[in-house]
Amino acid sequence: MEQAKKIILIIMVAACLFTLFFNGSALRCQPVDSLLYQADQWKKRNLIKGLTVEAYIDVYYVGNIGGTIPSSHTYEFQSNSPYINQVRVNMLDLDIQYENRWARATADIRFGDQPQLLAGNATAEWINYLHELSLGFRIYKGLWFDCGYLESPVGVESSRPVDNLLSTCTVGSHYEPSTLLGAALSFTTPDEKWEFSGWAGNPFTVPFGKNHHVMFGIDVNCKPNDDLMVSYNNALGNTAPQGASFDRHYFFNNLFARWDPAPRWNLIAQADLAFMHSESKVTNLVKRGSMASGLIGAKYWLYPKFSLAIRGEMFYDPDNILIGDSYTGMTTQFMIFGYSAGFEFKPFSDAYIRLQYNWLTTGDPGVKPFNEVVFTDGSYWADYSRQDFVITMGIRF
Repeated sequence: MEQAKKIILIIMVAACLFTLFFNGSALRCQPVDSLLYQADQWKKRNLIKGLTVEAYIDVYYVGNIGGTIPSSHTYEFQSNSPYINQVRVNMLDLDIQYENRWARATADIRFGDQPQLLAGNATAEWINYLHELSLGFRIYKGLWFDCGYLESPVGVESSRPVDNLLSTCTVGSHYEPSTLLGAALSFTTPDEKWEFSGWAGNPFTVPFGKNHHVMFGIDVNCKPNDDLMVSYNNALGNTAPQGASFDRHYFFNNLFARWDPAPRWNLIAQADLAFMHSESKVTNLVKRGSMASGLIGAKYWLYPKFSLAIRGEMFYDPDNILIGDSYTGMTTQFMIFGYSAGFEFKPFSDAYIRLQYNWLTTGDPGVKPFNEVVFTDGSYWADYSRQDFVITMGIRF
């Protein structure tokens, strides 16, 4: 009954927003599109040339289907929208960028559940709020050097739901390198069809935590036309904590593509392949492992403001090189697979209301990583599959 009441509350809030977007004149206020246009005009008149300021907010509600879970619980393997049975702010994002002919700078500050979630394995408190802070200089035509706290280019799914087909990300995206403290050298060809970059730094991210060893990576993007982009990215280095009695080297590979084959279609596909080599400094113990993950998704626009999206995913980590000790039911053949589907309504180009359904499973009733709530007397409501629905609303301006 309580769950039904919460669902009704969410639907009522969505209906109110629907009324606000479509019946602005009845409320004796200007249409939203008009207000955003005026805001853009104000920024053009008052901001320094080359300076852009963008704000984005996303709120969400996640409801578990099947079983009873405490509202304070967070879902496992989530990149965003982690809390169950609560209306919460996923992120409030303020993005400030400046660029002229010879220099550029970016500051991206975030608050909410998503930045706190992805910073959980790191000990530096400032990364809970600072997603990017970088300074770059143009060396030659198309050649740039950037340094500072940088966003990783790995992955077809962005950390911001507004940029994705669906609001919540796949399990594989949860374990991808997302940010790094270091420097990058990038080159874009004059026709902007190719971009090459190399970087070195320390990742601050879920699978790699925070350490003082330097990792390296290269990124290659190919954009033959406006409808297709193919990207390859990797990360290589020692992720063991500084001073640890072992070395742990990762080689992470990521390949993804975005393709719009027709005016109403958006398609995405991605594959990850990682290898790990861990060796003790005090014994002869050596451990090796690998993992693979992938996704494929599609969005179809029924009308200019309405669309449907579906996505399938797989995450296979048989040697637990990324899963680690994330849950109590360890196995040597860990796999998660499933699908998600969603409906989206866009009142205007940079706003959305979405309803999404997710189903994930290990395929093995003996492997139960989902819905675990750990108390002093053990785990509560562990299961081998998970179903939920997500309602999200967001606006970027």
